[in-house]
Amino acid sequence: MRSGDLRSLSEATNGGLDRATAFLTFDDGFRDNFETALPLLREYGFGAFVFVLPPLVDSGGALGWVEVAADLRRYPATMRSVTWAMLEEMKESGFEVGSHTLTHPHLPELGDDALREELWESRTRIKQRLGTCDTLAYPFGEWSDRVAAAAADCGYRYAFSLPTKSGQRRATPHSIPRINVDFRDRERRFKAKLSVPGKRVILSPAVAAVRRRL
Repeated sequence: MRSGDLRSLSEATNGGLDRATAFLTFDDGFRDNFETALPLLREYGFGAFVFVLPPLVDSGGALGWVEVAADLRRYPATMRSVTWAMLEEMKESGFEVGSHTLTHPHLPELGDDALREELWESRTRIKQRLGTCDTLAYPFGEWSDRVAAAAADCGYRYAFSLPTKSGQRRATPHSIPRINVDFRDRERRFKAKLSVPGKRVILSPAVAAVRRRL
């Protein structure tokens, strides 16, 4: 299996790939994406996608939206953003840098003007600093048809969801479902998640419904 980049993502959405491919994505722009993930990706020759919030990248500041406030208090050294200089090095080493909006809001809850500002301004600022910004990861993985249409209108070629609470059978270039991987995923569980049956179960509406109840 190989790691995917923007070119192979385009191939995947236009008829398929000729070999098994995993797309590695990192949301929020944690500082350890640079300090820990980058050396490992270099070692193994993998590329990846990182999605950042430009106002936090400006200062390398704390990742401090309300939903992660408790984590920030417990892990202040970890809950910090990468900087533009770090992103430049990451991009040179195979990272595709995309947007995670400006302020990490719940996009489906925003009005049209606020939604467009979050999507348009974040993409513009990344393009100004790094030259390109073709991808978006929806904060909290939350999207709707209206949000996806706004992302396309703002110039994003691809956008990623995280259908933990809703399930997602259908995928378009602006609603690409992902499977979360974290510290609990040892070898057996990780392999199960990557298997075809495992992905079908994880992305199913029934499993999402159980998660909502829990």
